[in-house]
Amino acid sequence: MIHLAVISPEGDRADEFAVLGELLRLGLKRYHVRKPGWSEERLARWIETADPAWRPRLVIHSHHRLAEAFGVGGVHGPELGAGQAAPGLWRSRSCHSLPEVERAAREGACDSVFFSPVFASASKPGRKGFTGDEFARFAAWKRSRPAAALQVLALSGVTPERVTDCRRAGFDGVAVMGGIWNAVDPVRAFAAYRRAVLPPVMCLTQDGLELSHEEQARRLCGAGAKWVQLRMKGADEATWLRTARDFVAICRAHGAIGIVNDGVDIALAAGAAGVHLGAEDGDWRAARAALGPARILGGTVNDAAAARRAVAAGCLDYAGVGPLRFTSNKARLAPLLGVEGIGEVVAVMPGLPAWAIGGVEAGDVSDLLAAGAAGVAVSSCLYRGGTVEENYRRLEEAARESGVPAASDGEEAAERRCHGAALSS
Repeated sequence: MIHLAVISPEGDRADEFAVLGELLRLGLKRYHVRKPGWSEERLARWIETADPAWRPRLVIHSHHRLAEAFGVGGVHGPELGAGQAAPGLWRSRSCHSLPEVERAAREGACDSVFFSPVFASASKPGRKGFTGDEFARFAAWKRSRPAAALQVLALSGVTPERVTDCRRAGFDGVAVMGGIWNAVDPVRAFAAYRRAVLPPVMCLTQDGLELSHEEQARRLCGAGAKWVQLRMKGADEATWLRTARDFVAICRAHGAIGIVNDGVDIALAAGAAGVHLGAEDGDWRAARAALGPARILGGTVNDAAAARRAVAAGCLDYAGVGPLRFTSNKARLAPLLGVEGIGEVVAVMPGLPAWAIGGVEAGDVSDLLAAGAAGVAVSSCLYRGGTVEENYRRLEEAARESGVPAASDGEEAAERRCHGAALSS
């Protein structure tokens, strides 16, 4: 799962607390409080004024003594190097070259680093983004490392459209400031980033297995799945709700997104992160009205006409596009699209990310991402042979390795990546 951090505006902003409250409610995990030039006293007043419930998600830049005084969640600064301890705090710093990132990884004093400038930024025209070779070198370094000791977040010029490039290059997340605070509606801008950072592999539970839905979710989350959909067909409402509550608890315990298939009321009652509605299973706008802005809403589209309706509805976070091929997991199957057909449907949904669905296997992932899909939604292949964990890891590995910029990428490819999007942070 790719992480999303938001950096505060540099000075006073009248609506900062109102916006921040909405971002945290929408799921923001870390808010970097960066106020260059502020005194310790002024920053302390800012923290005192903010809702105390927000403090575990705040990362303070400079004046680190305040972190312990106010019990915030983390600190960020160049002094967090070798030998610097910050027990119990999230530790973060900035790096501006790959050798700096490598040094931070070796020292092990930080949990994450901001690596910039990854893309050119309109607000800082003197900053040039990565070249194709720099993308390739970073991607090669990330591939050579074991997962996860140090999170590397891309900073500078990151737009929602560029998040996929960051994921493919191996970044663990993105950090944004101008993309939020320069927007007409910062909350709506954040929602666009949230859509862009949804995990590339969505796992569906399945009826008719020896494993219960709860056990399926437990094993998938244990294997590292960060997005799981509860798909129960034909269960009575009491059983469905009871299972959904257990399912949500499992997902939360593992830090995974847990959504419910075709059950808006069940999702709300169980506290799920969202809902996926099939092509004939409910009105998208009505579902959004019931769910509110904070929960994820996805919908199935089977052809270009449905894709255009999904875009026009303006309320989906993502679309499930398919079926790719025949699947026994669906009673009434729409016409098969194949990889080329999925690419054609995705092409008419600019701005709405698509997850390919219907009989997807690990070997399909690279082709589907190349065709324009943001990810894949899978079910049957997860449970084949009883090796849930290994099946999931194959899919995750395929998603991680697909589309990584090649070492031969040149300046033309870099220009397409760095300047292809209209927005700039």
